[in-house]
Amino acid sequence: MKDIDEYINSLYENQNIGADAIQRNLYKKEDYLKLLKDVLETLRDNKDANMDELRNKLYEKSNLEELLKEFFLERKMAPGAVISYGTKNFQERITIGNKQEVVMENGILVPKKEEMENDIIFDLASVTKLFTSLSILKLVQSGEINLSDEVTKYAPEFTNLKGITIYDLLKFEPLETKEKIDRSETREEAEKIVFTASRRDIPCGANVYNDVAAMVLKYVVEKVSGINYKDFVQQEILDKVGMDNTFVNIPNEKLNKVANSNYDGRYYQDGNFIIRDKAIKGVSTDDKARILGQPEGILSGHAGLFSTSFDMTKLARALIGYKIINLNIRDMMAKNRTGFTFMKPDGKKNYCQYFGMLVYSKNPELSSSEVQHSLSGKSFASAGWSGTQQTIDPINNLNFTLLSNRSHNRMTFIDASKKELVTQKENGMKTIVLPNEYEMIDATRYAWERDTIVRRCIELVLQYKMLEDITGYSKDNDKIEENNIQIK
Repeated sequence: MKDIDEYINSLYENQNIGADAIQRNLYKKEDYLKLLKDVLETLRDNKDANMDELRNKLYEKSNLEELLKEFFLERKMAPGAVISYGTKNFQERITIGNKQEVVMENGILVPKKEEMENDIIFDLASVTKLFTSLSILKLVQSGEINLSDEVTKYAPEFTNLKGITIYDLLKFEPLETKEKIDRSETREEAEKIVFTASRRDIPCGANVYNDVAAMVLKYVVEKVSGINYKDFVQQEILDKVGMDNTFVNIPNEKLNKVANSNYDGRYYQDGNFIIRDKAIKGVSTDDKARILGQPEGILSGHAGLFSTSFDMTKLARALIGYKIINLNIRDMMAKNRTGFTFMKPDGKKNYCQYFGMLVYSKNPELSSSEVQHSLSGKSFASAGWSGTQQTIDPINNLNFTLLSNRSHNRMTFIDASKKELVTQKENGMKTIVLPNEYEMIDATRYAWERDTIVRRCIELVLQYKMLEDITGYSKDNDKIEENNIQIK
């Protein structure tokens, strides 16, 4: 038991490395021990099994497949997904559901299913911000940018941002523009509005997350590097990592590999509703990214990239191996820059959202944390509205990617006054009948309810790590073992 205690203590201490005091000891030793006991029992009961067979046993014990079926196939919270998670030596990829359910013909949505495949290309949405953070930090690493410098030193056209530093923007300094960018008629008009960015005062404890800070940083990258942002990302990240299926504008021959994220519904207080139809395959679900030129190949700092689970795994492994930015710079990303504890008027304690540098840091409140508590203190995550999430744990050498098309043929917004119209089926699926008598699935709680799946995946990949650590398993070469699972 002494060795087991030491091992549990090492995992327990890993969660505190690089963490603030309030972010420490969030996952209990007994919770790590519970995961480890399953691994030890699996080894005890399957003494002649090889590594693949042992992993399969742990996968079966995890009940993950049943959770995924319930979430995607019964409740239909998203049409489908590709989920990938891995250790230093192994990568598992799960494919479930459909990449498309319907198409619009003569103004009516009609069934046209296309099954999900493991190499499908997804709209990353705000996970694009991860690439913006990496781009800025690469320029910091090369000495071309100083975090304490004002934005206007590099991009003087942002006249309202005097006194705002590069560091401020990386930690989501609350910004606003004089007009709504997505209401512009042309890209030129939208860009002029971006240049009106200024600081926005927000109440204590309000969420600082915003798109404008990342938008501004795109222009900083261009001014410092001397090339457009898309080319910088291509040359300094995608090409170096070998991300051959990550795009701003997707080649025509690959459009059939794109998950459909179109036709999300929104039901408003006044009784009006819309089924949005501008995000055709290869076009961003983000209105601002579209008007700023994504369909023409112009990348914004906040959204606009498309990628596969294979490429996002390559990115995660490259960051863990500090092949994009060095160790010290990478570890700056996860450090809490915004989170703090405050008391609400009712006297209850609350936590302001915890962000690192354009990524999520570990929130002490698990229900509000994109980074699972069981991971190390240097873990960070990025998430997108389209149903995407990326988690990287450089200490435990773990990665996790969830790519889905949650906005396709789903309600993504229902005003509170209309919630009484939502009905729940026997299988747990929630639907709402719109004024035109079209019934749509209510997926408005997707971002919160997916956490159960994310947590189970993280626990499982932690067990895979435990299995490798206990058995001393390690690959003799750089080739990672892979397992692909198709859930019907």
